[in-house]
Amino acid sequence: MKIILPEHIGEITLDQFQRYHKLSIREDLEPIDFNKRKIEIFTGIPFQKVSNVKQSDYEYILNQIDESLEKSQPFLDRFTLNDIEFGFIPNFDDITVDELGDMKEYQDKESELHKLMAILFRPINGEDLLNNYTIEAYNGTGQYAELMKQTPMNIVTGALGFFLSLHNELEIAIQKYTEEELMKVIAQ
Repeated sequence: MKIILPEHIGEITLDQFQRYHKLSIREDLEPIDFNKRKIEIFTGIPFQKVSNVKQSDYEYILNQIDESLEKSQPFLDRFTLNDIEFGFIPNFDDITVDELGDMKEYQDKESELHKLMAILFRPINGEDLLNNYTIEAYNGTGQYAELMKQTPMNIVTGALGFFLSLHNELEIAIQKYTEEELMKVIAQ
């Protein structure tokens, strides 16, 4: 049997990651069953057939999966799935009330990450000579959420990293502003 192993996080899909995350929080599994299910998720080898894998191959597969989960890839603001080119929201100043509300609803839910991705990335529907693009108007997550489960994890982690970086920058700016205002009050 020939299997394809991921070499880096960009070769792992959001669906695989969500299934792995769900597996990793289970407390009822013995390590051997956890590892067999992990192999099943990332290789497609059915759980029952993992027992027939040679021990040396079993160890190699587990190590390769672990390495690929740790190897990062750069964030891309555009990617293609099923012949559809998706683009990251180009201007957060223009997001709608529904986009923001849905982002807040899905932001901390691993099991809903595909819905968050359907908000952040939408089909590109126009591009200018400078490669600036526009994306489809937001109409909820229903149309693209399931497709987003096939998104490479480097796209997902890059998008989440964007928000983490933005959060940190805002926190620093707020703290600096607060200190400046406090110094003005003290100086009076």
